Amino acid sequence: MREIEIKLKVENLGELAKKLSERGYELSDPIQQHDIVYSLKDKPQRIEYAKEGDISIRIRRSGGKAELNLKQQQSNEMDNLEYETEVKDPEAMHQILLKLGYVPEVEVKKIRRKGKLGPYEICLDEVERLGTFVELEKLAPDNTDPEEIREELFRELEKLGLSRKDEETRGYDNQILQLDI
Repeated sequence: MREIEIKLKVENLGELAKKLSERGYELSDPIQQHDIVYSLKDKPQRIEYAKEGDISIRIRRSGGKAELNLKQQQSNEMDNLEYETEVKDPEAMHQILLKLGYVPEVEVKKIRRKGKLGPYEICLDEVERLGTFVELEKLAPDNTDPEEIREELFRELEKLGLSRKDEETRGYDNQILQLDI
């Protein structure tokens, strides 16, 4: 499946959560997530220069569980083919990735509240070092036109009083990498 998302910087997540609640949408309790994003050891900071076809791998720990996630970039950083699976032993998976030539490149720590907004998943994120964001995503067939989906997502966010001018086109991992340069 193809994951297409829009990410906006927001000032007040509480206000946004209230608007969502008034429209009948429920958000999860806050979830702490700790991601370690890997890149190939011979391509340091590869994430920053990602282009169509590039692969990003992460191990996410949350709620006592871990997931391995692989994204292959399509038209831009917010448009990816995505595959993920639960990992019973994240330390063993870390060792496997090291043996395959991947190294930990960046950590992302956040508190996330998730919910469904019609056919979309919405996430309200407080990201360590970066601030507060809303993400709206839709899973679509691999051959989907990403620009049509982006327009659809923007229309939904605009109904909540949010603006396209607040779009952030970089992933959290890339934003943190750029802070450290």
